[in-house]
Amino acid sequence: MRKSQRKIWLLSILFFSVGCEQTAPPAPTLATIDHPTAMMKAELQSAIVQLKGGVVPRLADDVFSTNSSLLIEQISNIAGPLESPIYVTNKESVARFELQKRGDLCVLYFPKTQNYVPLEHVKCRPTYSAEK
Repeated sequence: MRKSQRKIWLLSILFFSVGCEQTAPPAPTLATIDHPTAMMKAELQSAIVQLKGGVVPRLADDVFSTNSSLLIEQISNIAGPLESPIYVTNKESVARFELQKRGDLCVLYFPKTQNYVPLEHVKCRPTYSAEK
């Protein structure tokens, strides 16, 4: 090999080895929503069903506007002896979700399964407070 060909060969190997390096994805950060909309709320409801299953939950209009965590509790309604309702809850019926910023994406994260759903229409901003 000639010197010039050898230099080109060495430079190309160096270029491709550096170019193939993988960068780690950015660490997720907790996030909140500045101005929630009905479309964002609907997308969050759909994401909750995808992650947890069950029926579409009722959410507050300002969901995730002050806190990055959401607790959803399933309540069983049982009729008592006088036909008055008895509401029953247990620890396992509570599901916790987190709104996270992962790079440019907002995602809804379900810690119980460690799965998340990217949110296309939700615009969120990272929160750096000690919410956990």
